[in-house]
Amino acid sequence: MTITVLLDLDDTLLGNDMRKFISAYFTALNKRFQKLTKGREIEPIIGAALRAIYANQSSEITNMTAFMNSFVQNIGFPTVAVEPIFETFYREDFPHLRRYTTFRREAAEIIRYLTTAGCKVVIATNPLFPQVAIDQRMEWAGVLGFPYALVTAMENSHACKPSSSYYQEILTKVNSPPETTWMVGDDPKNDIIPAGQLGLKTWWITDGAFKHSQVPPCHQQGKLVRFLEYIKSENFGLYPRG
Repeated sequence: MTITVLLDLDDTLLGNDMRKFISAYFTALNKRFQKLTKGREIEPIIGAALRAIYANQSSEITNMTAFMNSFVQNIGFPTVAVEPIFETFYREDFPHLRRYTTFRREAAEIIRYLTTAGCKVVIATNPLFPQVAIDQRMEWAGVLGFPYALVTAMENSHACKPSSSYYQEILTKVNSPPETTWMVGDDPKNDIIPAGQLGLKTWWITDGAFKHSQVPPCHQQGKLVRFLEYIKSENFGLYPRG
């Protein structure tokens, strides 16, 4: 039996103050696009493009396509004018957002242990960013370059969290049944509840900012270091391998 582990990125493998991160993201993006927006704020245009992703019901339209179709329509310039600006932004501006993230030393050890033990490992970050941005955040977390079964991104995904379609697409792509698959994440709404509803086992990471009066329905919970201890235990099903 092969165990599959889906791992969220932000506030799971990588500490991330999303309020500060997103604020800095839009500040930099506004500056980069100012020649096209001419004083207009970029947030409403990005917001409409993200809503287009959430509304997409076609398995033929990737998140990237849904995003760009909406973005070019609302900004009023064609794709050939927009794409080079995004490329420059992610190459020159996005790396500076690293300062709002926190390295978690357990992250790489978890990935190394799972892949060495023969598990299928998926970076199941919400695919609202392109691959270039996800690669950078994975590098910040120290988890870039491992033999993943899949890394979800705008370019290869046709749904996003918390849709069950997002999780079902992953299971289909990596050929994993729900009963041998774990979802590990910090967000009850995006990670724990929808994955659990599909029959995946779930581990709620409690290092992050989410505070709840009631624990979300999950199989296990605890900080990232506790998850590392758990996968090394007999209870996880890999013992004594690795």
